[in-house]
Amino acid sequence: MERREPNDSYRHVLKYTGVFGGVQGLKICVTLIRNKLTARLLGEAGMGLNKRFINISDVLYAWTNFGLSFYSVQRISEIYEEGTEEQMNHFVRVIRTWGLWSALLGALLCFFLASMLNDYYIPDEPHRLEIMLLSLFVASLSVEAVECALLKGLRRLRTVALIEVLSALSTFLFTIPLYFLLGMRGIVLSLVLCGWATALLHLYFSTRIYPFRVHLLSFRIVCEGWPLIRMGIPYVLAGVVAAMATGEVFKFLGDDRIIGLYSVGYGLMVTYAGMIFKAMDADFFPRLSSINHDTQRLNHAINQQIDVCVSLMAPFLIIFILFMPWVVSLLYSGQFLPVVPMAVCAVFYMFFKVVTTPMAYTALAKGDSLTFLLVETIYNVVFVWLMMLGYSRMGLTGTGLALSASALFDLLLIGISYGIRYRVRLRLRTLTLIFPQAALLTVSVLACLFGTSLLRYVVCLSCLLLSIWFSWKRITPELPVLEKLRHKIGGKKGANDLSEDYDKSER
Repeated sequence: MERREPNDSYRHVLKYTGVFGGVQGLKICVTLIRNKLTARLLGEAGMGLNKRFINISDVLYAWTNFGLSFYSVQRISEIYEEGTEEQMNHFVRVIRTWGLWSALLGALLCFFLASMLNDYYIPDEPHRLEIMLLSLFVASLSVEAVECALLKGLRRLRTVALIEVLSALSTFLFTIPLYFLLGMRGIVLSLVLCGWATALLHLYFSTRIYPFRVHLLSFRIVCEGWPLIRMGIPYVLAGVVAAMATGEVFKFLGDDRIIGLYSVGYGLMVTYAGMIFKAMDADFFPRLSSINHDTQRLNHAINQQIDVCVSLMAPFLIIFILFMPWVVSLLYSGQFLPVVPMAVCAVFYMFFKVVTTPMAYTALAKGDSLTFLLVETIYNVVFVWLMMLGYSRMGLTGTGLALSASALFDLLLIGISYGIRYRVRLRLRTLTLIFPQAALLTVSVLACLFGTSLLRYVVCLSCLLLSIWFSWKRITPELPVLEKLRHKIGGKKGANDLSEDYDKSER
């Protein structure tokens, strides 16, 4: 079993953020065309109905996935670092067996509970037969999760990135023709075809490493997977809570058109951030799992990841909110312009998430699923309450404010609770990046919401230049190529001197 030396440098973090960033860039190009056509073919109501079907599948998948996706990555990462090929072969057989049972259980629940799910999630419209068909999509999620966990645990990150691109292309090829021919009746069929296309892509690449072998009726194999499942039960419950919280928000919003607009506004905020979160999920979590017993290295990895994420995210968010009306018209159509104030108000949701997420992986990396469940439950209760309050007081714009407020609450909750339990600390060096970037983002948001057109451009562009300068100042000392360029431009310290300064600050 081939192993690579672990790399905890900024170059490693930026490398894989760049790999998945490039992939997400390609996905965004494909998504731009797909969203434009989908918005015209389905409209706001169709996009809202699509979100309801996805929420139903998320709830069922959360109930039946057994936490395999996270804890398999953790265990595979450990065997990859310290185990043998025989151990890996056996463990892969165990998780694939449980993955198939998970897929069968999810599909059966969706099929036989279709009427109840229809009455609860879409009470105003009859979609029982479509929900029965949705069972095939639920099954694909479990198969995909296990095979993706295998690739991530084995550090086959370039393969995961390639699958992302191929999945985006297959999604485009399946969805648009079906929407054109069937309209909203093609939503579930497109989900099924796209889900299995993605699952089969994962299977194609993973089975080239470890051939597909399962023992569905082997009592010994099932028993060997039980400790992993038992550890994942709190994670399953956390996923259920999160999916049900989203479902409650959709029920409160009520109308498919409002749900469609909310989903577009939310999607605008997570499209770019998806590249950073994909990199964290694929690269950062396995690395964190392998050092979860070393508090000093764990804190270093978390702060390092936050530095990179904030440096990449903050300048983009300023650009994004400045050109938001054009972005909405380009990605969707003019009928979605009412989401602009909501998306601008929700910008802090993504900023706080890139700070919170690296810390939030700590409980999962340590296998402390009960703490993870408790924190996630508290957050989701507060999230639903804030969303209801925001929408009832300020409509769609209020949901944007509620998203930002819920993310701030999540940051404080995780920062305090994980700080006490795991001694996770944000270092002074990281805080001196977060606070100035947050201040610049705040000024930009206020200018976009209340300023004239001229003032908005002057303020946002000024804040953007300062934000880029803060990011440049933080990242370049860790990258010799950029530091040499910076040294030539500004006559600053060389990379070696700055690295020594950084080592001293870390101590």
